[in-house]
Amino acid sequence: MVAVVLAAGCGRCGGAASRTADPATRTVALVHGEPITAEAVRRELAQSFEGSATMVGDPAIARRRVLDDLVDRALLLQEARARSIVVGEDQVERAFLRVRSEYPGSHFDDLLAKERLSQSELRARLKEQLTIEKLFHDEVFPQLRVTDAEVERHYTEHVAEFQAPETVRVSQIVLATRDEAVQLRERLRREPQSFADLARRLSIAPEGRSGGDLGYIVRGGGFPEVFDLCFSLPRNVLSDVTPSPYGFHLFKVTDRKPAQRQTLEQVRGQILERLAREKRARAQVDYLATLRKRTAIEVDERALATVTP
Repeated sequence: MVAVVLAAGCGRCGGAASRTADPATRTVALVHGEPITAEAVRRELAQSFEGSATMVGDPAIARRRVLDDLVDRALLLQEARARSIVVGEDQVERAFLRVRSEYPGSHFDDLLAKERLSQSELRARLKEQLTIEKLFHDEVFPQLRVTDAEVERHYTEHVAEFQAPETVRVSQIVLATRDEAVQLRERLRREPQSFADLARRLSIAPEGRSGGDLGYIVRGGGFPEVFDLCFSLPRNVLSDVTPSPYGFHLFKVTDRKPAQRQTLEQVRGQILERLAREKRARAQVDYLATLRKRTAIEVDERALATVTP
């Protein structure tokens, strides 16, 4: 196991490479002999503070955080190469096209300009990202397991999280004016069975086409100041006219489900995914810590201190 070196003016970092005439190409760190330049740190630092008029917080802490991220990336890519982890160009191109599709029109070029990236540089970054993801997927995650005992323990220890809230099934008719809503309410009091038909004919809300059925709602959802009144309505009793930004509502509760605890079987899949996600996150941290312990990492603290966005 090779010791980690984090010393100012370290051997190779403090040599000719760090005293180069061009500050941008000065080496601020070596990861198993692979250089991280001042320009790489400066560029990541500038992107971290994109949109801020001034640097927030301690600049030294920000530089160290950026350098740590670059070191981690270098460690993972070196390990991927050592394990012959390869990502095909077709995968990179699909990832590139997915990013591009998220920014239609000129927004994609605006994004590249903002990040000071060319398309080839973006592809290179995507390839690095995919390579690191494949390294974890192939070498780390297959060893992870979530046992039944862990699922059951999590359920017992977090039982309050699996309490299904009270829900009510609500139908509504929404009209444009209060006068229309008042007149319709009087009609529905005489003809309660015509609610669904009148919703299809008169409601300006989209669910009117299905007879006004909103399905089951929970307290506090949507506009709680409007919809929460449904929790105090008896079943099949018409509400008063209720205004909202969308118009004037008439509500009817057609079903009610009390709060109840979800069973372990109902939430087993949810718990499995949560625990697996937590294990993957911890495994990534542990894997990086192992790589750091066994790799020579040298930092020129003087060179790092001169880097500004």
